[in-house]
Formats: sequence, structure tokens, C-alpha cells
Amino acid sequence: MTLIEWTKDLLKNGVELWSDEALITAKNGSVVKRDVKVLRAVCLGIISSNNAEEWYRLCRLNCPAGTVIEPYYESTWKELFEDTTALVRNELTKCLLKERAAKSAQTLLGILSRRDKDHWAEQPKEKKVDLSADTAAGPMKVTFSVVE
Repeated sequence: MTLIEWTKDLLKNGVELWSDEALITAKNGSVVKRDVKVLRAVCLGIISSNNAEEWYRLCRLNCPAGTVIEPYYESTWKELFEDTTALVRNELTKCLLKERAAKSAQTLLGILSRRDKDHWAEQPKEKKVDLSADTAAGPMKVTFSVVE
């Protein structure tokens, strides 16, 4: 199995940001505990990475022994990075709406806003300075205004 196949397989059931184990309840009432430490590490890697290449490196470092490590291809990894980033943003948004996880989600969103400025950062307001100097008319006039 190649690294990209392993990563897609790992993410096929969604993302995990909060716990290293998941409890799955079957229809008959039995409970299965699933270890999701690696899934969590890969998903948190989305928050800590600036781009797809950094995330590729994290996936490579977390893959199991025997995984075929192919070179980084921008076209392949960028799409998977963007898809996973969308899932992570959605999970964080859901957790913001839950009172219990809101503080943790807010912390992660703060990190993500510095990493993914296009989607999460507050756009700075552009400042404009008007300066008119007509010495014949009197004192110099300086005007500060904020352009939105």
C-alpha cells in the first residue's frame, strides 16, 4: 500500500481531533474500542501544517512500517490536504456549537486561523492616510480613515 492510499484509507471514516480511542456500538449492543491515535495525529497535522507538503511529511512519519513512500506530488496531496482541511474545519465548527468542547475548539481555531488565513483569519482593515498641505490656506490638515 502506498502512502497516499494509506492516508485515504485512514481518513475514510472521517476525522478525529479529541480522543485517542473511539467507542463503536454495534446494533446488538456490543461495544468495540478502536485505537485512533494515528488518525488523530494526522488530523491534528492539518492544523499544525502550513501547506500540503508539510502535511505529507507528517503522514509519512506516522505511517506503519512497510508502507511504500512515494515522492510528494503537489497535485495528489494538495487535493487530499484541502479535503481533509474542510473536514477538520467542519468538525471544529460543530464543536464550537457544543458548550462542552467550545473552549478547546476555540483554541484549535485560533491556531488554524494563523495557518489557514483565507478561511479563518479576520481580514485586517486597510488603513488610509490623507495628507493635504496647502500652506497658503492655513495650517496643514491630516485625515485618518479606515477603508473597509
